[in-house]
Amino acid sequence: MILSQIAEKSIGYSSSINAAFKELLTGKSYGAETQGPAAPEVKPQLTHEQKAKQDKIMQQFYPNYMVDSGIRPGSHPMYLTIDKDHPSLLHTVQYEQSWMYSIGDAAIVHCFTQNGQYYKVRLGLDKNKDEVHGFYADPGTFIAIETAENNGVGFSQISIELPDGNDGAIYVPRKDKLLQLFPAQRDIIERFSVKE
Repeated sequence: MILSQIAEKSIGYSSSINAAFKELLTGKSYGAETQGPAAPEVKPQLTHEQKAKQDKIMQQFYPNYMVDSGIRPGSHPMYLTIDKDHPSLLHTVQYEQSWMYSIGDAAIVHCFTQNGQYYKVRLGLDKNKDEVHGFYADPGTFIAIETAENNGVGFSQISIELPDGNDGAIYVPRKDKLLQLFPAQRDIIERFSVKE
């Protein structure tokens, strides 16, 4: 089965190489057919009000961000800037995530895995404070990110790779379910859950 991202951008031929060359050389048809990519599916457009509402909701998870068109095949980077008043609230996506420290204060990433484990990662450059430059989160891991405010800069910037073809969906955990699974992390869950 061809992945949809490949099928949407590929061209196929229903003949042998020999028959295709023969057609090219003679200009005559020997039954070869060219199959081009499917026409892109038209996605419904949001109204101005719907877009404004969506942007307001997204700011809870990605307070200040920029997505770069980039040149990396298969993905593009997103740069996320957070500060004390604008953390990234608990959310997950359906693909793996590679998080990297960029600039500013260290960032603390709180991770709640699908198999019931909690851990936190300090993204930064100070190895004496157990900071790492980057880490990988499995698909479905709920994360929240806050600045460590350890260098007096006032913000943290981190980056993540977004795979091409993702639908941009963000999944928000139910606070009551997280509290049942992770009672020891009540303070973190309360601070970084979406306010209803």
